[in-house]
Amino acid sequence: MKRVKVCIGILVTIVLLGIGWLLLLSHKNNELSVLIDNAIELAEQGSDETGDAIVELCEYWRDFYAVASMFESSKNLDDISNSAAKLAPLYEKDSEEFYSECETIRLAAARILKSNIPWK
Repeated sequence: MKRVKVCIGILVTIVLLGIGWLLLLSHKNNELSVLIDNAIELAEQGSDETGDAIVELCEYWRDFYAVASMFESSKNLDDISNSAAKLAPLYEKDSEEFYSECETIRLAAARILKSNIPWK
């Protein structure tokens, strides 16, 4: 009977950790999306604060990367890191590619979240 209780405890722990990971990933993904929206909005307005918003977005991505790297493949995360690294130079050159890189980051992060949801 002890073994059954231990096994049930282990299974419950695994399920709770999985649910916690999904909640954390969802929260981080939503926050990243808000930061992307903010950077795009400021860039469209030509605001002086756009550079700060891009720096904040890149710093947040580094934190996101540290968390996501525990469960996600390095290739997917490195692609997003490359896009994030391009944001500041693209904005400084006033390139339209800035907006496409922002959307690339958003979609790749959403893909990471979707790939971790077991029922989708």
